[in-house]
Amino acid sequence: MTQKTRFSSLLVALLSTSLTVASGSSSAMEPEDASLRLSGFGTLGMAHTQGDGAAFIRDITQPKGATNRGISFDLDTRLGIQLNYQINDSFEAVAQVVTRYRNENNYWPELTWGFLKYTYDDVLEVRAGRIGYDGYIGADTRDVGYSYLWARPPVEYFGTLLFPYHDGVDIVLRAPVMRGVGRIKLYSGLTRQRVNNMMEQREWATALGPITLPPMGATQDLNKSRETGGYVEYQDTHWTGRLGISSLRLAKGMPNPLDTALSAIPLPLAESLRHDIQLIGRRATYKTAELAYEDGPLKLQGAYARITSSSLLIPRGHSAFVSAGYRFGRFTPYVTVSALRTKSSDYPQRLAASGPPLEGLAELAQFTLSSPLSNQNTYTLGLRYDFADNFALKLQADMIRNKNCSPVALPGMGLTPCAPPLLWPTVPPNWNGRANVYSAVLDFIF
Repeated sequence: MTQKTRFSSLLVALLSTSLTVASGSSSAMEPEDASLRLSGFGTLGMAHTQGDGAAFIRDITQPKGATNRGISFDLDTRLGIQLNYQINDSFEAVAQVVTRYRNENNYWPELTWGFLKYTYDDVLEVRAGRIGYDGYIGADTRDVGYSYLWARPPVEYFGTLLFPYHDGVDIVLRAPVMRGVGRIKLYSGLTRQRVNNMMEQREWATALGPITLPPMGATQDLNKSRETGGYVEYQDTHWTGRLGISSLRLAKGMPNPLDTALSAIPLPLAESLRHDIQLIGRRATYKTAELAYEDGPLKLQGAYARITSSSLLIPRGHSAFVSAGYRFGRFTPYVTVSALRTKSSDYPQRLAASGPPLEGLAELAQFTLSSPLSNQNTYTLGLRYDFADNFALKLQADMIRNKNCSPVALPGMGLTPCAPPLLWPTVPPNWNGRANVYSAVLDFIF
């Protein structure tokens, strides 16, 4: 399915919804029953990457990215519809469907929210069903472009999140604290997500000749993986601060030729590496500290996350961003600096130094273990223009500097094996790690 075919049906839906909102006829969409409320959001996005053919993605659920081959509409375009039904003073049912470019290389609509909420005296809130992941501030609304300042959330921080929602339960306790409100939240559930299947990179590898890459680029299926976590938060008139932790226990693995090769060698180093690259039953943990400040036209936000895991095939490291915006009437210029640092392994060097038969697996290990890595900074300049009620136009330029290995090479090519960086489905072999991404998005809510 081509980008044009994928995008055409969604474009019709976006434009018709935009015209309905702009014409002021959105009231016609309100249900007659006052206990029912229909709302929605959408983004029409365009992006172009200046980076010698490097493909930029918004997050690891997207199989193909924006390159220098024209304008990509897939990156940020999305449409969501939400229905709230107030059953009584205590219970509410919520459903949300979002269509966006996703892992299957299409825009197939997806139920992202579908829960029953119980509220008691604004002190206790319990939700059960399909719930958006909100371990990060704004993570559960990152599809709602109108709700945040940027064209898209900083990819180094938000792009590596493995799951947008889970099926489970959460509980929130609220209480007055000083001049604001304190919250404690706990949640647990099963994920249904798949992450980047590296579709473009498999095509790139196949084009090189006899070497193919289906196993290394296979989809990581997170279905039925258990996610648990919680946070403590304080919010007053100007400040919001949060400390959180979230852990994902993987229920499934993925095809791995390195594991297959190691299983035939009964040596301690082979057994150790094979143990460390397993995925089934392993955990990825996110620990976060976030702070936001808003006072009149000034808006500041900063966040830090430490990512740990018990498998070498899951990214481990640190990510952070700081952002500042200042509103002048309907215009809000903003700047953002974000960074991601992941840790590499010394197993390839140990294999190469061990002699036969393990030294022959050093190249395969080097490529496999470099796949989840990315060491990258992004410097962002943007402008938001709220030109009408419920509409915002955003223009953004991202200057990206990636410091991963180069040139990109598969095992057996006579070069040091080097996988494309995480968050880049494919890059040219001799990519210098530099790219500029130019974006224009129209966000709206109704």
